[in-house]
Amino acid sequence: MAKGEGLFWVASTEKAAKQIFKSIITKKDITYVSKRWRLIAIILKLIPNFIYKKM
Repeated sequence: MAKGEGLFWVASTEKAAKQIFKSIITKKDITYVSKRWRLIAIILKLIPNFIYKKM
């Protein structure tokens, strides 16, 4: 599922390594590799708790 070229939700190993390294250097508590996952996190935070528990 995660193999293949041009997949939207998958980051290359080089890009992921750079983002992880940068977050370690800047001492971030939370990092989203491939920044589009930040969108998913925001959406999940906005979902009411009773709906989230049913997922």
